[in-house]
Amino acid sequence: MTGAWPSVRIAPWLLVTAIALAGCQSRPAAPALPVLPIGGDFQLTDHDGRPFALTSQRGKVVLIFFGYSSCPDACPTTLSKLATAARRLGDDSSHLRTLYVSVDPERDTPPVLKADLASFTLDAIGLTGTKQEIDSVVQEYGAAYEVVPTPGSAVPYTISHTTTVYALDTQGRVRATFTYEASVDEIVAGIRAILADQA
Repeated sequence: MTGAWPSVRIAPWLLVTAIALAGCQSRPAAPALPVLPIGGDFQLTDHDGRPFALTSQRGKVVLIFFGYSSCPDACPTTLSKLATAARRLGDDSSHLRTLYVSVDPERDTPPVLKADLASFTLDAIGLTGTKQEIDSVVQEYGAAYEVVPTPGSAVPYTISHTTTVYALDTQGRVRATFTYEASVDEIVAGIRAILADQA
């Protein structure tokens, strides 16, 4: 199944922390979320064909997700989940931006990514680039993907890829990760924890 690649192991602990932070306003302040030793700034091409730099998103909580437009299951499911999470955030969603980084630059041109994202009510930017540029970002975030040939199929290949969502704070640091299995409630709690930590 596409998207079966193992996720970062620390995610369950971070989700528990996020939920605790989000639900304890009347209790003593919990320790700040850790800064995870992954991630970094990068430059790619956005779904309008313009140069994109992660530094342009400073001041927002950023969710980074690796996928591809032809993905039959994990990618549309994750994008739908993130769209629901954004709705539940209400006014706080104005501080949120999702970056959808394609691991299929051969097929995912900017217009293809833009059309794919148009199916979701989500403040998202589709990103592509050369294979070398994308591989550099994938490596920075500790993610992975693998092209899987499908001889005899209508499509020449599928891609197995990390399905983790990486949550960055307003300074561009990775503060939490959400596994594919994470619920919308867990994602909302994690985002609110990051926003509270930046206040």
